[in-house]
Amino acid sequence: MTPQQLPSVLDVLAKANEERTYLVVSRSEPPPPIEQFFPVDSSVEWLCHVHSVEDMVAVERADLSIVFDQLEHMEKTNAVHLLSRLRDQHSKRVLLHCADQTHSKQELMALGFIEQKHPSSDGRLFLYDPDLFFPRRDWNTPDKWANPENFKKYRW
Repeated sequence: MTPQQLPSVLDVLAKANEERTYLVVSRSEPPPPIEQFFPVDSSVEWLCHVHSVEDMVAVERADLSIVFDQLEHMEKTNAVHLLSRLRDQHSKRVLLHCADQTHSKQELMALGFIEQKHPSSDGRLFLYDPDLFFPRRDWNTPDKWANPENFKKYRW
């Protein structure tokens, strides 16, 4: 994936209009007018040549992190640590582009990533979105806990 393909990929994502902060992790340098690839009034932080999670100490939390052309150049354990750190601390959602087969679909699914279909992508796209990965359960709401229908009937 190239920076020029970012707008078409972002258009596919349903929540792209809600996101205002972006974190891009890539080995490629950002193109000079980087703002043209993202929605208006958004802030973009571009990290180049990340070798481990220690390189991301001063990174602020973003609405969407985009990782491309990065994992292929890292050791597998460092790549898993990077994805986990992005997922857990640095962003609400993570979009991952895998150009080769260094990470299997099962490994990425174990980290919570779901494969996305996109026709203009030259590799595999994976998305981590807690709203998709952890669906809202009707029975797991405060209204349904501890049998509220029995509150006035029985006394414990």
